[in-house]
Amino acid sequence: MPDKLKRTLLGAVIAVALAAAVSYGLISQQTADKLQTEANQTLNEGQPGSPPQQQPAPSPEAQNSGNPQPNPAPAAR
Repeated sequence: MPDKLKRTLLGAVIAVALAAAVSYGLISQQTADKLQTEANQTLNEGQPGSPPQQQPAPSPEAQNSGNPQPNPAPAAR
């Protein structure tokens, strides 16, 4: 399978997974957009002839410093 096709399919799978996560309220639309942008950049950087650039991972404190999303209450049955 050509490399470009693999990257395209992987991008589509990521997009569907993010859409499902937003739909179920697991992540916000803003977070999904950011993750999709980062995934697209990473997939595009993986083209032959261009070495991938690594970004330093944020510290755990930086990841947890945002406003936490409250968990929705389960629906009454």
